[in-house]
Amino acid sequence: MGGREATGGTPLPITDPSTGERPARYLAATAEEVDAAIGAARASFDTGVWRRMPGPRKAEVLEAAAAAIRADAARFAALEALDTGKAVSGALTNDVYEAANAFSYAAAVARTAHGDVRRATFPPELLPGGGPRVLTVREPEPAGVVVELLPWNGPLMTGSQRIASALAAGCSIVAKPPADAVITLVELGRLLTAAGLPPGVLNIVLGSGATVGEQLITDPRVDLISLTGGTATGRHVMAAAARNLTPVHLELGGKSPVVVFADADLEQAVGWAMMAAFVNMGEVCVAGSRLLVEESVYEDVVRSVAAAAATLPVGDALDPKTFIGPLIHERHANRVRGYVSRALGAGDATLVGTPELPPGLGPAYAAPTVLGGVRRGCELEQEEVFGPVLAAMPFRTEREAGELANGTAYGLNGTVFTGNLERAFRFADTLDCGEVNVNCHFAPDMNGGRGEPRRASGFSRTGVDAYTRIKAVNISVHSG
Repeated sequence: MGGREATGGTPLPITDPSTGERPARYLAATAEEVDAAIGAARASFDTGVWRRMPGPRKAEVLEAAAAAIRADAARFAALEALDTGKAVSGALTNDVYEAANAFSYAAAVARTAHGDVRRATFPPELLPGGGPRVLTVREPEPAGVVVELLPWNGPLMTGSQRIASALAAGCSIVAKPPADAVITLVELGRLLTAAGLPPGVLNIVLGSGATVGEQLITDPRVDLISLTGGTATGRHVMAAAARNLTPVHLELGGKSPVVVFADADLEQAVGWAMMAAFVNMGEVCVAGSRLLVEESVYEDVVRSVAAAAATLPVGDALDPKTFIGPLIHERHANRVRGYVSRALGAGDATLVGTPELPPGLGPAYAAPTVLGGVRRGCELEQEEVFGPVLAAMPFRTEREAGELANGTAYGLNGTVFTGNLERAFRFADTLDCGEVNVNCHFAPDMNGGRGEPRRASGFSRTGVDAYTRIKAVNISVHSG
């Protein structure tokens, strides 16, 4: 914080989910250190050391950060795997790659940031003769001091996307990594300091949401709170922020439907459905955790997805061959297993497939599981499991498919597989969510191409725009 690393606070363990071992510790921030971090961010913003820096100079710092991430990609991937249980191969090809891209994208935006100019005239009824013309200059300004609350399922990637966008906008930041995964965000802070980011512009504080997080979201010096996390946490943050009328951006949970019509390329649909459900062990907010399949092809598609899932290599997150690593910790794995056992015990679903786990794995592992015939309205269909569990249901008509797809409280993401272009557009319009995929699930542009969540999935603008506010300057221009 303020360009230096603090040495106070309570030591807390860092746990490797693959082995249960505790290879390191970190220091949770004291209340005084959190206060100092907010003060450093406030001072850096108010003095303009970063926000008034020319865009091309900002871009140099951001691009230097991107280059440093790429140069140290293997180490970042290993640290992310060690800290979260994320498979190291996926961390390298996705998380580290996207983290670097976020800073490159932000650098480009910082170089080219601009507003717009609009012309207008006063009406003759108001001012005889029409009066002077008015030029309205609209310019984006940085939102100010941002508190960034980050999730444990992808702290490096999500943290980089949020921090890079806020920096490109000219904000100063206090970022809180999740208590269960702190390593790569600390390393990112060190990297940005080395890249030339001025002291106080980015401050990283470690600790629990109940203490450190609560202090951050209730401080009146904060101008914007951004949370990526669960819906219950989002409600709490919103209520706390209301005390100071602090604006919030919330990207929360999801229960995304993957809808497969019989006229789709079924081989393509099966491959994507499997990836959508089980990449990163299903610990993804936009995971395709519900598979809705037209009745005539339902059995074939669901069994094929289960068969594909059974081939996924399960093992230690640091093994390059692993696809399914451990969940973040044993408590979460037990929560995920509880959803499956309750659904089967209540007759809300039938087991289509769940492979045997290799011997010797720890309690944080959960097998990729496909459940079929899921009862509409049951817990498994409605709630976010956030683990490697896929709930499959058949439908008969396009209308029924739309009702099922929109039948939860969430509105983050949705996917449709069809060979009919007209149906693709029609169904995309039907889906009540911020982002729709057609004949794919994940989009490669994770910076400028994101949609905005709805309903229980939160509400937030995306990219650099999320960290700006518009000022309008009206200029009277008289005719010569």
